Amino acid sequence: MDDKMLVFHFDSGTCTLTFNGVIDRGSMPEVLQEIQRAYRRTACRLTLDLSQAQGLPPHLMGVLVHICNTEFPGTFVRPPAPQRLAKIA
Repeated sequence: MDDKMLVFHFDSGTCTLTFNGVIDRGSMPEVLQEIQRAYRRTACRLTLDLSQAQGLPPHLMGVLVHICNTEFPGTFVRPPAPQRLAKIA
């Protein structure tokens, strides 16, 4: 798999949407579309697992949490490990 490629996996048993790869500003429309799709499938109980995401800028992490809190109530966001977040120059 290309390191830049973003892959989504939805586990219906645990209502978890897992992100693997790089999340950046350009991938946000696709990310939001996948969150909406998964949220509809879970009866409003969704976990976003970003623990394997790479290069996520801290600002976009905040945006994702805000969107989940306002548009997808009940969604839990599991953040990536600090070393996987994008470095601020």
